[in-house]
Parts: sequence; structure tokens; C-alpha cells
Amino acid sequence: MRFEKDVLEVSIAWLLGDKRRFDFLKTGVIAQIGELPLSVHIVKQEQDLIKKSQKENFWTTVSDDALDTLVEKLAPLMKFREKDNPLTPVELDLKDRIKQKEFVEFGPQHEAVSITRYKEMVEAKILALMENTPVLLKIKENRPVSDADIQTLSQALYHAHPHITEALLKKVYQHPKAGFIRFIRHILGVEPLESYPQTVAKAFDRFLSAHSDLNSRQLEFLRLLKEFILEREKVEKKGPDSIPLYRDPSPGHPGGVQPGRHQ
Repeated sequence: MRFEKDVLEVSIAWLLGDKRRFDFLKTGVIAQIGELPLSVHIVKQEQDLIKKSQKENFWTTVSDDALDTLVEKLAPLMKFREKDNPLTPVELDLKDRIKQKEFVEFGPQHEAVSITRYKEMVEAKILALMENTPVLLKIKENRPVSDADIQTLSQALYHAHPHITEALLKKVYQHPKAGFIRFIRHILGVEPLESYPQTVAKAFDRFLSAHSDLNSRQLEFLRLLKEFILEREKVEKKGPDSIPLYRDPSPGHPGGVQPGRHQ
């Protein structure tokens, strides 16, 4: 199963034109193939494909069909792989994503508070400023605001708390594409703002509802693509006919995440 997953990730990187990730992932796939023992008769039957897939030319001219063949022919053989020391623990360079998601740091002392606490602080400050800040009243009443209004509001928030920044708002509300005013509109209840993961998830759900005939490989591809998009936050297919897989759904930016179908 791991081999199939790794080949799918290679396929995604190839499809999106992400050469750096493609080269990194293909190295892992080649390493797994290199561990197949030709001394085993059933493995030796695929000797030509095993040797071919370890050469650079195979990967420079790779195609969907070629990757499908790798999975079809070699995945069942991976149980025969030889490892020099199967008991050696695997060291993974992974970030503590749970901690990253639950806490936010700010200020010169790198003060850390929970994202929930930071949101409460920001929302309390904004509501406290409402009565004496005309710009907030304009936003609350859904009236247009000028660049000067935005500057005035930014200064007011800075004086209320110097660490209410657009960058931190993007992080705690999980929406890297939203602008400063959209967060304020959301806090004031004028325009609900979905998090980026929610936007992506709904787009994939709509796509899956409209394509109920997808096979297990295509579904797995979409799952990995979804994770890839959430990690990268912006993904585009390279080429002259490039189509963004993410479009800002805010007013003036029609569209949204559009996962492509993988044949």
C-alpha cells in the first residue's frame, strides 16, 4: 500500500509540474524498487521493468500509463523487498502540526497563547472600539470603506493591541487569501468567513458528488491532492494552459477550489 501511495504522490507532483517535489519523491520510489530481490522467481519475471524504472530516462519521459504499470506490476511484489536492517527505527523530520494549529506566537518575547484565546482577545478589542471608531460602524453597516479608512482602523487596532496583524489573522482564522477588512467583517458578523480547509473540503465534496463513477485509484489521488492543496495553500498546474486549482472566492474573485479529475 505504501508503494501505491508513493507512486500516487509522484503522479501528483508530475501533474502539477512541481519538479523539486517530483525529483524528491521519485528517489524514494526508485529506492523501494531497488530493494526487490531478483533471486525470487516471481520478482525476476518483472526484471526488465525493475531495471528500466531505475534509469533516469524512465522518469524524464514518464506518463500516467507508465506509473499505472509500475503500480500494477510491482506493488504486489513489494512484500518481497530486502532491507539491510528492518529493525532500524525510521527518523522522520515532521513538524508538530497539532501545536502549530493550537497556538500562536507574537511579540518580541514570542508570547504564546492558544488560537482560541487570541481570537477572543481580538474580537473583544474590536467590539470595545466599536462605539468610538467610525470606520468600524461603517463596516458594521456594510458601507464602503476607503484606503484611508483602512489605515485609520489599522492604527486604532495597533494602539489597542500592537499584535493584531493581518498575518496573524490569516493564521488563526485559517484563511491565507483573505484581506484585513474581510476578517473585520467576519468578526462583526457582516460576512461569515469560512476557513481555507473548509473551502477546500466543500469544493472536493461537490466534485465527488458530481463524479460518483471514480475508481479507488482516482479517489486516492483526489485525497492526496486535497492534502497537497491544504499544505501548499496555492497549487497550479504548470503549462501554457495553466488553470489555478485555487481561486479566491471573495467578492471580485469568482470561483474557488476546482480539483481536476485524474484519469
